[in-house]
Amino acid sequence: MGNDQRSDAEVVSAVLEGDTDQFGIMVERYERLMYSYLLSQVRSLPEAEDIAQEAFIKAFRHLSSFDASRRFSAWLLKIARNVMIDRFRKQRNDPPIATVPEECIARMNSPLPRNDPASHAEMHEEFRRTFRDILDLPEDLRTPLMMRILQDLPYEEIADVLDLPLQTVKNRIFKARQALRGKRDAEHVM
Repeated sequence: MGNDQRSDAEVVSAVLEGDTDQFGIMVERYERLMYSYLLSQVRSLPEAEDIAQEAFIKAFRHLSSFDASRRFSAWLLKIARNVMIDRFRKQRNDPPIATVPEECIARMNSPLPRNDPASHAEMHEEFRRTFRDILDLPEDLRTPLMMRILQDLPYEEIADVLDLPLQTVKNRIFKARQALRGKRDAEHVM
């Protein structure tokens, strides 16, 4: 499934025409995106997995409502966001704030060079430090920044998923980057 070159619209069309097994291609394409988005929100791997599973099921059930002129990833993340909000409303609790397990960082981290252990360790530590700094940002800044830098989503798609004006998304990402730079500058002074 990993080498399927068809567009999202083509795969969705195949699923809607009765080849429901093809939906696995969409899960495979977007599970990393889904987990990284959800982990930025709930900070708990089991909770993120539960929400992701529920979101994929809802996406499958409502696939006929997908507008092929839009990006599938934005549509899917919007479903995940709604599932997450519904869960928290039902629980009437704030999202759990916990440390992000090492396995989550490993899932989101791209492969690092293995030939130089010192370089690998340094890059891994830098990633962990940056990720912790991002998690410390206020939610309204953290979410769009993670969607932009970890998921490489375009600003328009982030605005669509978060139901925010495009300029608001750009401003929040700018402020988040400024906050991270300020934190780095303060660390270097010490």
